[in-house]
Amino acid sequence: MDDGTDAGTAAAVWRGTVRAVASGPAPDAAWALLGDFFSLDRWVSTVGTCQRVEEDGQPGGVVRYCEGPVNMAAAAAAGEGEAAVAGWSKERLLEMDDAGRWYSYEVVESNKGFGRYRATLAVEHDPAGCAVRWSFEADPVKGWTQEGFVAFLDKLARGVAKRLEEEINVVEGDGVR
Repeated sequence: MDDGTDAGTAAAVWRGTVRAVASGPAPDAAWALLGDFFSLDRWVSTVGTCQRVEEDGQPGGVVRYCEGPVNMAAAAAAGEGEAAVAGWSKERLLEMDDAGRWYSYEVVESNKGFGRYRATLAVEHDPAGCAVRWSFEADPVKGWTQEGFVAFLDKLARGVAKRLEEEINVVEGDGVR
């Protein structure tokens, strides 16, 4: 995990990269599932909805709408019987490389405290099978420290890797693939 801390730019720009290993799944098998820009809700437990909402004429041309908790702290802070505020974002696909197994996107609208946020999600080879790499560059996110935000992304990436293990290893183990 790299939190991208740089004393000269830490206050102005956050950068970070997290990487989580999925034991078993080959990179191509994992990408066949993760490469669908509109399937985030299937792989990230905190995303309840992820759907295509528009084509915008920009490079990549598509925008997804994702909804889930604003952040883990907001969900935990909700009192008994009190619902946490649902968080949402619209994210534009900037570039996708199926052969390289990665895509880049940016948040274009959100109630989660984001200003400028660009990220790349990639699947890469690892001796154990494959790894999910999530890197980002962003303005500071309201309600987070950089260290806390990178730790949150690390937790998300580990969750995605675990889901890939469950999905692919079970399917391949049952002889279905």
